[in-house]
Amino acid sequence: MKVRQYLSIMGVVALVALNYSPSSIGFSMSGAAGDGGSGPTDTSQSGTSMFSTYLRGTGYHVTIANNSQQVVTGLGKQKVVYMLIGPDNALSTQERNAVVSGYTSGRVSALISEGNVTNAALLQGFGASTNGYPIFDHSSSFEDRRVFTLALTLGSVTNTGLIDIASPLTTGPSATHMSVAATTSPTSNETKNPALGPRVVAVSGTSGPSGSGSRVFIITDSAPFTNFLFNYTQPQLGVDEKAFVASMVSWVAPSKNATILFDNAHYAAPKSAKSQVGLPIGPLVVFAMEQNLAGLNSYYATFPSAVSGYLGGLGIHVSDGLARALVGVLLLFTTYGAVTRWFAHEKKGKDDAPPPKVERTIVAESRARVDFLQTSHSKGSYVATLAQLYEVLDSVVTREFGKEIAAIDESGLAAKVGADDATRAKRLFVSLSKVHDYASGKTRFLFPPVLRWRALTARMTGDAEAFLNRLGMTIAGEEAGEKVEVLMRGRARA
Repeated sequence: MKVRQYLSIMGVVALVALNYSPSSIGFSMSGAAGDGGSGPTDTSQSGTSMFSTYLRGTGYHVTIANNSQQVVTGLGKQKVVYMLIGPDNALSTQERNAVVSGYTSGRVSALISEGNVTNAALLQGFGASTNGYPIFDHSSSFEDRRVFTLALTLGSVTNTGLIDIASPLTTGPSATHMSVAATTSPTSNETKNPALGPRVVAVSGTSGPSGSGSRVFIITDSAPFTNFLFNYTQPQLGVDEKAFVASMVSWVAPSKNATILFDNAHYAAPKSAKSQVGLPIGPLVVFAMEQNLAGLNSYYATFPSAVSGYLGGLGIHVSDGLARALVGVLLLFTTYGAVTRWFAHEKKGKDDAPPPKVERTIVAESRARVDFLQTSHSKGSYVATLAQLYEVLDSVVTREFGKEIAAIDESGLAAKVGADDATRAKRLFVSLSKVHDYASGKTRFLFPPVLRWRALTARMTGDAEAFLNRLGMTIAGEEAGEKVEVLMRGRARA
């Protein structure tokens, strides 16, 4: 296969791959700020990044607190719902006091997702605590037992969600306002306590008499807020993460007119933004092809009428259907000729046909020999030819050098043919030896494998001819009968 053929085939493969793959050319630009953190104002769909957008769309008035001062100010005298979802850093003493005192006075409701001991002091202000150790639910249908379903009951409504690494919650004697909202199955344990039993992962509570004051909800996993963004559901398990999270929000903020203070001040600093732009390769290539084909289609649509008019000008009147048929036949033969010119270089013929007679000449090859070399033969024919060439050369080397091909080395050959020709001859002998062993059944495989036997035969025949010429011999002489065997006999008698 020639390089042009190979590139043509690879071009077709690449074209198909581009059309059916989602490949794109991407450009990345770094900025000073952007997503990469876990805060609610990040632009990526990770953590609670888009949760504030949902709250605004639901009808709540949302205020984002980006620093400690805004948190304290937002928790002032007005009535607000404070939300802290999976923070990375602890609240300051002033912030904790503002949240807890606001809850006690009935002004501040709170939705807190905290699964570790980072904000242990804040949880203690509500009479709750967590040890930060993950819970393993052995009744989970997931391979990772830290992932399990959880039934959450708030009021008279129960929703099922998916938990991903939660910690146990405990409430102290002072937390009389708190009640259990969700527990794991009885086959649960944790890394700190291997004993099986249900673990509390969510609690709810109210301040004021008869629950007329503020509300608080605490859960030790922020994964539901992540899954909520993707509208994660598993009907076979009864999981509806959107309803699961919505029940938490509606519990702490039952009125759509409520003001929500979303804490964005206690997350790790976001990474440098990377704005990425992707140019889809496949659609672009398809568009270019479509435009090209559209142009060709419009051209060939008018081509039959042009042919009919041209023939009419010559006095040959043809119908529109006949003109279309003539154009179709022309295109068919043109395409066939182009394809055969590009890929069908070998002449047609039977592989088992006897090789044609060739001229006995050294200087130039006859046309018959060129045709023979361009005609495709079977692999067995080439293998047999090279095996016979090995045997002839083995006889010549034995008579000329006193050693067989397998035993002679380059130094022995260099004495008569020179160092460079000796190296090429030895390389030829090694290759022919492998083919001879393969032809005689001594080896079953050739390494490296032969991909083009015709090219290999032509090359080895040329190398053998060059070697014999250095010895004053030729594979086919000018006169009939002056073959290698005859020349060898004459040399032996001399």
